[in-house]
Amino acid sequence: MGHPKGMIARAGLLALLIGAVACATPVWVGKLRRALREPGQELVDLPAKVERQYDCEEKKLPFFRLEKNELNPSLVRPGKELNHRIVYAMCPTKPTEVVKGALVTRIRFKGEPIASETLDPFEIKPGRWIVDAFITLPESAEEGVYALELRFTSGTSEIEIDECLTFGVDAG
Repeated sequence: MGHPKGMIARAGLLALLIGAVACATPVWVGKLRRALREPGQELVDLPAKVERQYDCEEKKLPFFRLEKNELNPSLVRPGKELNHRIVYAMCPTKPTEVVKGALVTRIRFKGEPIASETLDPFEIKPGRWIVDAFITLPESAEEGVYALELRFTSGTSEIEIDECLTFGVDAG
């Protein structure tokens, strides 16, 4: 059996390590999450699963749900990269139908647009999809609060996205 003082010291060290890991976990989880993501689109659930989940037979079609809209990290340094991820689900009117429209991503600082990208046409596809994009901030980005606006419009469908997320730039 070990010496009581040694056991107490090891228990204290273990508690300190557990505390340090617990405090660092959100940062490391975010970094790991970004490292595992690649830009582009990925089908994660076929339309039949989405139809069952949302009971699409009872809905007006096409049915659309933006399930997730996130930025990672929410605080970034100038010159660094952030990940914008959306997850959506769509039940089409016809089995393989897509909804075409314009997807506009705009970044604002102090209320003014400083960057914008338009994908036209952009297709919203049946099933559940993950869409990842990566944005690198310029080295000259000023410290402060920024907004990322996401807007999808289609002239042929009622499907629409109009979302806004904020993130911070910390020069420190």
